Formats: sequence, C-alpha cells, structure tokens
Amino acid sequence: MWTIWSARRKAIHEGIFQSPQSTHAFVNRYVADLEIVGTSNSRAVQGLLSHVAPAAIPKAPPMGYAKIHVDAGVMFERGGSSAAICRDDQGFYLGSSALVTSGVCDPTVLEAIACREALALAEDLNLQQFIIASDRKQVVLDISKGTRGRYGAIISEMNLSATTFNCNFVWEGRAVNYEAHRLAKFALSQGPGRHVWLGNPHDPSCIPLHVDFGD
Repeated sequence: MWTIWSARRKAIHEGIFQSPQSTHAFVNRYVADLEIVGTSNSRAVQGLLSHVAPAAIPKAPPMGYAKIHVDAGVMFERGGSSAAICRDDQGFYLGSSALVTSGVCDPTVLEAIACREALALAEDLNLQQFIIASDRKQVVLDISKGTRGRYGAIISEMNLSATTFNCNFVWEGRAVNYEAHRLAKFALSQGPGRHVWLGNPHDPSCIPLHVDFGD
C-alpha cells in the first residue's frame, strides 16, 4: 500500500509516472525479503528458547498462611534496597514494600533489613500467620540462631518483633525469588525511604496479581 501511495504521489505532484509492472515487481521483492527475515528470526528465537530453562515455581505456604519473599539490591557506592512482596496461600497478591537506604551497600546487611521489612509489611497488612522466604541462607541461619555480628542489632529487633506473630524464616533458592528480586531492582530507581503498595503492585506486568504455587 505504501508503494502504491508513493507512486500516486509522484505522478500527481512531480509528474513522474512509474509503470504498474515496476511497482508490482518492487512489492514482490519486498515481500520476499520479509519472508526471508521472518524465517531467520523465527529460527533464532526457537534456538534461544531451547536454551531457556522453565521458570521455577515458588513453594506454597501452609493453608491459612501468607508468604513474603524478600530480596536486596545494591547500587554501587550509593546504597541499596530491601524489598518484600506478600501473597496469600492461593498465590494472590496482598502487598509489597521496599526500603531504599543511602550508604548501605553490603548485600547481607540489606537482606537482613529486607527480612525486617517483611515484618513491617505484615503489620501493614494486619497478618498474623506467614512465612518469610529469603534466598540468602546465611541470613536465615543467623536469624534462627540469634547471631550477633555486624547486623546483630537488626536480628535482635526482628526476633523481638516476631514474637507478636506466628511466623517462620525459611531459605529458598534465587530461582523462585524472582519477584522480590525485580522489586528490589525497581526500588533502586526510587528515592531514599520506604515505599509501599497495598492491594495493587507498582507494575502488574512485573508482579502479577496472581501466581501459581507449587507443592
């Protein structure tokens, strides 16, 4: 259609008359080129997809429990983010939050802060029974043992707050922690302070309203 329109404009405004045969030949060549490109792209996409592993499925919490995934993000020499995202036992989104901290760049400390942020989010959502899942095993171990160290004050605060809830801290691999990872990365673009999204996520295409849990 563009080729025909162009030939018409040239005839009306410039007095240049192209033969219908040349227009037809150009269209045929253009369509043939598109078919070649389309075939190459399709093969390339299929090749890429064959090397992509299927997405891991997060484990469902016990019935009646919510589940909060946490993760941390770091912006080199500027600070970091600690994110938490909560779903009910059916996989429906309840809320999420992120704390952006200037000057804190230690991923382990930021992960501990993310666990504390999960408790704050649970309080915002008025939850009593929930699981907090982190992909940093050392932090989960330190919380369970009440370890003192460079983030011992954060652990003490968390363990004290946790006594008002029925909650457990568990380790789960990064493969199922992709939503909290996305939120932590997004939060790095926000200003310092606490950011909260209740009922609706900041971006449904990034964090859908519902996901399927595994057994």
